[in-house]
Amino acid sequence: MSNLTPIDPQYAASGPTTLVFKEKKFASLSGDSGKVHDADGQVVFKIDAKLMTMSDRRVVKDARGTDIGQIRKKKTPGLHATWYVGPMNDEKKCAVKKKGMMDITKCDADIYLGDSVIGGASGNWRAKSFKISIGGNQVAEVSRKTSAGSLLLDADSYSIEISAGVDSAFITMIVIALDEIYHDDN
Repeated sequence: MSNLTPIDPQYAASGPTTLVFKEKKFASLSGDSGKVHDADGQVVFKIDAKLMTMSDRRVVKDARGTDIGQIRKKKTPGLHATWYVGPMNDEKKCAVKKKGMMDITKCDADIYLGDSVIGGASGNWRAKSFKISIGGNQVAEVSRKTSAGSLLLDADSYSIEISAGVDSAFITMIVIALDEIYHDDN
């Protein structure tokens, strides 16, 4: 297991991979549930938002419905919003922590593995476009996909371009954490 595969090495992309994350806000009483599809439209991950939890927990499942990871908001308030990202047996293995508060259009966050910063996300939140880096190398690029339905239902869809060798579950969970951190501000 490396910094590129902290959730599960079996989800490391064998080559450059495109995933599409679609939220289901309107149809879901539990909040930001959704699905992640590959370029062929096949479900890769399912996101199950837990209704009425203090930590806004999300459980990430594989296509078969097996729990593989979880995302949750840090329960104690702090200066910078933080979401924990980890496998089912280690919910605080990684964290996504907002950095900076001066420019509301910027989407900057540090990515932690344990107590160490291993990477970051940077981009423009209003344009819904950002890049994710680990160890100084860009490993993913994220952009918002807009449709009439997404505007009407206030649900976001993201195209996620992931580099070879990178844990696609981990990147998906980072995107969800960033979506939650920056939606809380708007």
